[in-house]
Amino acid sequence: MKTMHSKLKKSIAFMLCLAMLIPAGATAVFSDEEPAAEETAAEESSSEEEEEETPRTEEEALALTEEAASNANMSLRFNADEGTLVLEDKKTGRLWWSNPVDLETSNAKKSQKDELGSGMTLIYAEPANRSTTTQTSRAKGSFKMSKINNGIHIEYYYPDPGITIPVDITLEEDHMKLHVDTAAIVEEHPSNVSGQLVADMAFMTTFGAAGLEDEGYFVVPDGSGALIDFNNGKTGLATYKGKVYGRDITAVKTQKQAVIQNVSFPMYGIVKDGGGMMVVADKGDTCATINSYVSNQNNTDYNSTYFDFELRTSDQYLMGGESNPLTVFEKRGILVPEIEIRYYPVSSDDGTVDYIDIADAYRNYLLTEQDVADKDLTDTSSLYIDLYGGTLKKESILGIPVTVKQSVTTFATAQYMLEVLGERGVDDMVVTYNEYSNEDLGEKITDSFNPSSKLGGKSKWKKLREYADSNNVKLFPSIDNQQFKTGNGYWNMTNTSIRVSNAYAQIPVFDLAHGIENKYYSSLSLFTPASYEKAFGKLISSYIKKGETNFAFGSLANTIYGDYGKKAVSREMAKGYIQNIYGSAKNSGSVLAENAAAYVLPYADYITNVPLNSSKFDVFDEDIPFYQMVMHGITPYAATSVNGDADIGNLVLKSIAAGSNLSFDFVGMEASELKDTKLDVYYYAYYSNWIEEAASLYGMADEVLSPASDALMTSYVISEDGNVIETTYDNGYTTKVDLEKNTIEANGKTYNLADYVGEEVIGS
Repeated sequence: MKTMHSKLKKSIAFMLCLAMLIPAGATAVFSDEEPAAEETAAEESSSEEEEEETPRTEEEALALTEEAASNANMSLRFNADEGTLVLEDKKTGRLWWSNPVDLETSNAKKSQKDELGSGMTLIYAEPANRSTTTQTSRAKGSFKMSKINNGIHIEYYYPDPGITIPVDITLEEDHMKLHVDTAAIVEEHPSNVSGQLVADMAFMTTFGAAGLEDEGYFVVPDGSGALIDFNNGKTGLATYKGKVYGRDITAVKTQKQAVIQNVSFPMYGIVKDGGGMMVVADKGDTCATINSYVSNQNNTDYNSTYFDFELRTSDQYLMGGESNPLTVFEKRGILVPEIEIRYYPVSSDDGTVDYIDIADAYRNYLLTEQDVADKDLTDTSSLYIDLYGGTLKKESILGIPVTVKQSVTTFATAQYMLEVLGERGVDDMVVTYNEYSNEDLGEKITDSFNPSSKLGGKSKWKKLREYADSNNVKLFPSIDNQQFKTGNGYWNMTNTSIRVSNAYAQIPVFDLAHGIENKYYSSLSLFTPASYEKAFGKLISSYIKKGETNFAFGSLANTIYGDYGKKAVSREMAKGYIQNIYGSAKNSGSVLAENAAAYVLPYADYITNVPLNSSKFDVFDEDIPFYQMVMHGITPYAATSVNGDADIGNLVLKSIAAGSNLSFDFVGMEASELKDTKLDVYYYAYYSNWIEEAASLYGMADEVLSPASDALMTSYVISEDGNVIETTYDNGYTTKVDLEKNTIEANGKTYNLADYVGEEVIGS
């Protein structure tokens, strides 16, 4: 019921309006009589009904739409007045709305409703002010919707910056596609100095949003994967923002950043009230960020996940220290040619979707749309090993400090390790040999196959290669080439990536204890992607000439960045260069990829260093091996190193639960010999301390994992107390690990971890 004060204001407003309508010379007559009791009651009743307006139902909202497209699987409808869309999954009858249908009666301020009800959110940059402004299509913009062949064309216009963004949304056979041709974006004030420029944009930020009464979660591919439950009550925590493929490392930080996992897949999933949606950034993925929030994190009733796309990146130019940075923006035009988001409805045979079904949908996308090959992995299991050949070390010669190359694991020592493992029953190995070349030991760009003389030279390498090829050892000499010192035909003045701030991208070494730059080591330059194809092309040709057909390129498989100087290389362009390199290697032999991001998966024969956990952000509710669910039975993979983990027993058990091969780091000398070198991080890896455990654990893992090696995961269930994980495969095979008892049940047998590594190792 409205207050008397509110009714008085309403009456005054009515009289003022009436007075304005009376012609000149006319007299208005107002009655002082009180309205009849019946009229007062009716007014109060009407007012009360307005305040208690019921939320709009899906049926009511659907009645306001018209059909834009339809096929056997889905239909697409739109409301041209409100700018909303609805996708119907005909298989299940579920409706997926671009914006909440009950928004107007929800708990949110007008500005929040404007944001939640918008089809597009724009962030534009003003270089002159070194600032950005956020505007939504509902509050500060306008839109026009029109039908096109098999879909809808929407034109968003923002008058303040004078920016027009055209969007096409079409219905494909099994998904809805949102597409933006960035060349068609109009910027009325395109000056890089004083204009208004598109910096970032997001579409349908509440597509599939869940309300307070909905049950389910979001699947985000952070690290191994994580779940964010709807309405989880974590209202005081930061929302999730995960940059696809990691941040652009040209923007070098002065302090070491928190250790977080990569977002390796450009996708996310929605599991809502038994239904599901898998959303993929098919184009523009290198500039995409996944955003997730739960109800009341932003003082609204909704939970939502969406992509935003950074079309012009920014950097901070430090003047006066970290506390007073100046923001600068990319000076070139938009270097990302297309943005495309695909929305795939997901259903299941039993009518209840879970994260396994989301993994199935993404795997199917990789197999059918991204040319990832389904390999024959029947009854296979491997022990993965990372070897580290050599490094630089400062020594005093006649009182003069000199930096010299030092061997850590010679080729002869490496062969001895492999022989011992073979004698102890390890009959299948995948070995990565890092820091093996002369140039690599000197931290220079390596563009030829040149085994280091410090490690035994070409003759000892040849013996190692012959042994590997004769004993089912897949040996991959690995070259990284992303950080370097001047030399071997590559110079830091001409081959270093340039930051948006126009400075050289120099990567410092950070102190392990304090996270600040370690001045003991000089910074390395970040190799420009513009020179990738030259350096790696020569390297691949040299490998082939010398009879080497196994290729590994280190962090190239998971780290992507641009060059924002005159070469003008965007992350999207860098991705293309990287794919060409891996494509060339794949055509010439086998490829091993470290923690491979999605853009490398079509070329990878083996994947190493796959994490078993997420970044552990507070808003996450549960870690799942989503990466492994997608790749199991398609491409063989290994987890992070067993001996490099603080909780060895837990890592082994979770590896088994995730169908993951085991991995070890090995070096050929004691920890004391690694002091004051960059390989001191492998203080734990002296092979003599681990070779027996590695062989023993491989025997167990091989027996447990081989029966499911070519199968897909159909179930991954964690007990309520988190101690027991049961994994089921599509061939009916099941494993059950108990993290508390340190046991594995499989093949009708119970394996006790202490029988393979000892109680003292499990508890380390």
